[in-house]
Amino acid sequence: MSAPLTSPSPILTTIEIALWVVGLIILWRVQFGQTSRDKTPDRLTPWELLPTSILAMALCVISGGWLAQYIVSNLSNHALGPAAHDVELWELVQGIALQLGLLAGVIVSVFLVRFAKQKPALADAISPTPYPHPLLAAVGTFLIALSVLTIVGYVWKKGLEALGLDVSEQDAVEIFQQADSPTKLIVFIGLAVIVAPLTEELIFRAGLFRYLRTRVPRWIALLVPAALFAALHSNLVAFVPLLLLGVLFSLAYERTGRISVTIVAHGLFNLHTILLILAGVTS
Repeated sequence: MSAPLTSPSPILTTIEIALWVVGLIILWRVQFGQTSRDKTPDRLTPWELLPTSILAMALCVISGGWLAQYIVSNLSNHALGPAAHDVELWELVQGIALQLGLLAGVIVSVFLVRFAKQKPALADAISPTPYPHPLLAAVGTFLIALSVLTIVGYVWKKGLEALGLDVSEQDAVEIFQQADSPTKLIVFIGLAVIVAPLTEELIFRAGLFRYLRTRVPRWIALLVPAALFAALHSNLVAFVPLLLLGVLFSLAYERTGRISVTIVAHGLFNLHTILLILAGVTS
């Protein structure tokens, strides 16, 4: 989700400014202070996977997402209940099916790799090496992302407007704005804050980025998963901000060696966007 921010209340503006300032301070310390990357050991161990194995894992993940949506799309009206006649609820059901299908594909692919007696396990992907302060790292990653993406997102959107291109919101944001029941809102929050961050971080950071980082130039390893992550959201306004978000998450994963850091940071970022939407702030 992108980070919308226009015409907030004075209190909200003060809070946002405080978050941006803290994020920029953390970014400065990470980049130039005692915690700079040159002084930080490489905590992310390589994945010893054959190309055929990573291809099989990718097919499992893609198939899981497709199969889950196919099953939902072919359910009867009786099985779907209210979702069969409610456009917003139907889109929410499809989103849940896609995320759960992708997550199931991740789990199946890991078991297949283990069955083939190759090195990686799901536990190893989630936390290969210890990191002293993972929660602080997650909060810091969120604040850095918030401060950087707010600026980049604003400039990117103004550039699109100057070119006369579409600057409409993501469908997910519109669904959130128009949610007409607490049940829809709770389910959507759970999807955006818990399920989506878990699924997407396991696929794009713990999977694709970790595999590529020791096999291709580092800039390619950073950009390819981030570009696929951004493209998955199918929105031009959000593409560049999400591309940068993906790069920042990959750097945080590389730095800490713990995918839990980026999962939590991703959830916090989405929660921040949701809170702004609920507060009536839109991009």
